[in-house]
Amino acid sequence: MRKPRDKRSWSEYEQVSSLKFRERFVTEVSGFGDVRVALIYPNSYEVGSASLSTHVLLRKLNELGSVRAERFFYNKEFLKYYSFDSLTPLDEFKIWAFSVHFELDLMNVFDILNKFSVPLRKEERNEFHPVIIAGGAMTYFNDNLLTEVADVVHRGDLSEEFLDGLSAVDHWMHRKEIIASLETEHVTPFFSDVLGESVFISPDSVFGDRYLIEVGRGCFRKCRFCVAGHRYGRPRFRKSDEVFDLMDSVADFTNRFGLVAATVTDYPGIDEVAEHCIEKGYELSVSSLRLDSVSDTLMKSLRLSNQSIFTIAPEGGSQRMRDAFAKGISRGDILSALELGRKHGFRRVKMYYIYGAVFERREDRQEIAEMALQASSMGYTSVVLSLNPLIPKPGTPFEEMPMESLSGLRKYEKEIRSELLVEGVKLDFESLKESQVQFALANIDKSHSRELLAHVERGVDPTPILKKYAEEVNSKRKEWKKHGKEEYSGC
Repeated sequence: MRKPRDKRSWSEYEQVSSLKFRERFVTEVSGFGDVRVALIYPNSYEVGSASLSTHVLLRKLNELGSVRAERFFYNKEFLKYYSFDSLTPLDEFKIWAFSVHFELDLMNVFDILNKFSVPLRKEERNEFHPVIIAGGAMTYFNDNLLTEVADVVHRGDLSEEFLDGLSAVDHWMHRKEIIASLETEHVTPFFSDVLGESVFISPDSVFGDRYLIEVGRGCFRKCRFCVAGHRYGRPRFRKSDEVFDLMDSVADFTNRFGLVAATVTDYPGIDEVAEHCIEKGYELSVSSLRLDSVSDTLMKSLRLSNQSIFTIAPEGGSQRMRDAFAKGISRGDILSALELGRKHGFRRVKMYYIYGAVFERREDRQEIAEMALQASSMGYTSVVLSLNPLIPKPGTPFEEMPMESLSGLRKYEKEIRSELLVEGVKLDFESLKESQVQFALANIDKSHSRELLAHVERGVDPTPILKKYAEEVNSKRKEWKKHGKEEYSGC
């Protein structure tokens, strides 16, 4: 391992060392193989360490025996990129495996490759370049850009076929041989019944030092705007007894647990797990709440776990919009959830809304403000609204729908703000520019993928190019407004 020799590298080295020092491993993970694999989560350590994909990949790859897999996370200030497991620089690894879960993270992938002078287009690499693998949530619905960049794209969940291919790789193999061994026959995403849990915990994770347990994968709700219900496979759930056993097995290590699923309250054993936590004195948190499925037992467990805020997702401001989104919830369901929160002593609530669908009306947005004021009148001292523009994505019923223009979205944001200049109500709007870029990346095709990469390789800021592409996509979908509005909006 090369030690840092300049001030900037030392600073980066110490930053990684500090985060690494604060980690605690629940499960011992040691890779002693000759095949060195860099597991790269192209987002911050705070986000990447909270992703169970990082934990599953670290454990499963190192179990192969012949592999030594180590973690890396994105930081735009980094130049050397030191491993979080051995502090070895990234360029000493022969295989770079990117786990890409968010559209904007693709920009971070490009940044890392550019910093190490690795050609973005796979056909331009030679024998001396690392083998680039791509997997993660992006492969479930649009991998057009990834297939231009990665030598190998593994679609969907981690498969035994891929693990078998990796175990057959030897450190002396040539680049083409490694790629041939890792390529699988899965053209469509692979779905696994194996769910994940934490390997390590860190106070620097977005979930704090909680032991995370994946209790479900996939979703049967089929909300029209959401990829999870349409592309993540049939719902798979972990048995309650297995959750109890996992919790109890690490109770001497930590009593703080987080449940992870597309919608945790759809997990059949949620009340049993909540009751188990109450009995054992465990602290519980959940990644998501379906507001019409929230129970007394779960709310009691969350409150006993020192939770000061709970989160629900009405999504649509009005009943018309919720019906158009196929949310399956009513105004009465929202009020019941808010009342249940107050019953258990919650004074703070966060509500997620989607606004700006092209079939939305002003009165639909006005009902967002009305519900926030209703929550305040019920005794909530803090009402946080997270407002995100609708981004139509491939694989959903909205995939052919245009995204509202930035000028229109800015107008709607101003409207909502003007109606909620109220103490105790906070508005958190997602960046509109980033939303437009996300829309472009989610819907990008092969030809535009190649055009984008050509610009990025020359050091050109990709944002204007992606903005132009988003506008081009919208112009091609303009006929939707004339012929598709009834189908999507239910109007």
